Amino acid sequence: MSSQSPTSAQKFPDRQQQIIAEVKHLCAQQNNFKAAEIAALTVAQQPKYFELWFLLTQIYQQNIQFDLMCQSAQKMAEFHLDNSPAQIRKVQCFIYAGEIAKAIASIDKLYQQTSDDHLFLSKLAELYLHTGQHQKVLLCHQKALQLQPTNNQYRYNLAAAHISLGQFEQSRQILLQLIKDCPQDFDAYYMLAGLAKASQDHQHIDLFKKQLEKFDKYPQAEISLKYALGKEYEDIGGNDYYKLAFQQFDQAAKARRQKLSYQVDTDLSAIKSIQQVFSKASNKATESRRESFNRGQTPIFILGLPRSGTTLVESLLSSHEKIASLGEINCFALSLMNQVGYHKNKLDLIEKSAVIDFAELGEKYQYATAGYGLKAPFLIDKTPLNFLYIGLIKQALPQAKIIHLKRHPLDACFAMYKTLFRMGYPFSYDLSDLAQYYAAYQQLMTHWNQLYPNQIFNLNYRDLVHAPEVQVYNLCDYCGVEFYAEILDFYQQKKTVATASAAQVRQPLYKSSVDRWKSYSVELQGLKRQLESLGVDCEG
Repeated sequence: MSSQSPTSAQKFPDRQQQIIAEVKHLCAQQNNFKAAEIAALTVAQQPKYFELWFLLTQIYQQNIQFDLMCQSAQKMAEFHLDNSPAQIRKVQCFIYAGEIAKAIASIDKLYQQTSDDHLFLSKLAELYLHTGQHQKVLLCHQKALQLQPTNNQYRYNLAAAHISLGQFEQSRQILLQLIKDCPQDFDAYYMLAGLAKASQDHQHIDLFKKQLEKFDKYPQAEISLKYALGKEYEDIGGNDYYKLAFQQFDQAAKARRQKLSYQVDTDLSAIKSIQQVFSKASNKATESRRESFNRGQTPIFILGLPRSGTTLVESLLSSHEKIASLGEINCFALSLMNQVGYHKNKLDLIEKSAVIDFAELGEKYQYATAGYGLKAPFLIDKTPLNFLYIGLIKQALPQAKIIHLKRHPLDACFAMYKTLFRMGYPFSYDLSDLAQYYAAYQQLMTHWNQLYPNQIFNLNYRDLVHAPEVQVYNLCDYCGVEFYAEILDFYQQKKTVATASAAQVRQPLYKSSVDRWKSYSVELQGLKRQLESLGVDCEG
């Protein structure tokens, strides 16, 4: 199968090159629908022109025309059977459109057809990751690395795959060798620091400091290494080490923030708009026309801010024989976009989402999640920011269970501040942004609880770790499953965990994260004052 890129040298007739240029120009002018029309007419007459097919699928995706996107991708793949990008793009389109079962079947077929293309295997691993097939992710990375044993990116990817499966020692050995052979792979240091709790006798502080001095001109070195260094200082603990830890976290976060163009006001406006659009009046109006949808597996949404205990609750509940976890997926957001169709921006999406067919939204979501192939009667969706969609979840999936994790404001904000996320959560790299976002999040959750009284299970992280048996019993009762004490041995289960908490949830419950912020009370005074000025209670 060819690994030809979509823009590599294919000698189109001059007319075809002109059409491609015209289509790209229309897209640049925000005239995507006209661009799609011209591209579709052209490929109907000239179906062998791969670049235009590929471009057409991208335009349909931008237009939120997912059905046409998939149809075009399938036709492109049929006309270019030996073209890897064509086959990969088809799978990407399936995933984006919620056709998860088709995506997995397509990836499996492609995997069976390739044995010696390391680039293609690496891409298949990425696609498997998006469909929750973590064991297959590992196999693809292993094969790719066997073909290219000195490829540093493949080694890093394999180490990450081992972590998601709880195979920390395998990951540690790979990372140590990777750092030795390629000291400029700065993300490897951060991953290494996250594998275990550091102590005076077992830590990498000298290594991290040495590399920081050596690569002081590299912006990514400052980010990854200082997060790693801060994590190990904090693990060791003590006043002096906490001060050093905060310095590292603070410098790393500021360096990360400088690389982003994020404006917190955009998110604050969106959250305010959600509260306005999904009000008591709108909820009452939609109740009369909403069709009840209660077929198939029951969704359990575990949500809240990241680093609030969502992964812990996921691990506890997924230890139950009747509950399986999909992990962090974007099925609800993509199902919503599919249902709403084209929208100009976030605010336009929010306005339009209030008048969609909610039953159809629920059907799209459950169709997508069923495609992952998990057979348990209850399926966990542990996507923290689904708290933004509670109004839609309640109307599209009235049978769904919603578990909201709460944490002390300063513990929650600082836990995010000291984490280098792989993607998302741009508000977490500035304390002022964090304070504003946290206040808006708290206001939205108050709104949801008022709109849906006694329908959301609000769980405080502190209560969970101090009285786990009581809280897990209450969780099971809320979800409608039988409680049994073995659930508390969740850390012994061989479950996949692909979040920043992967190492922590392989341990028994511990209380050391409660009131962690107090070790940084001086450094966090500004954050505390700003939160309180925004109406957030930081004393409880």
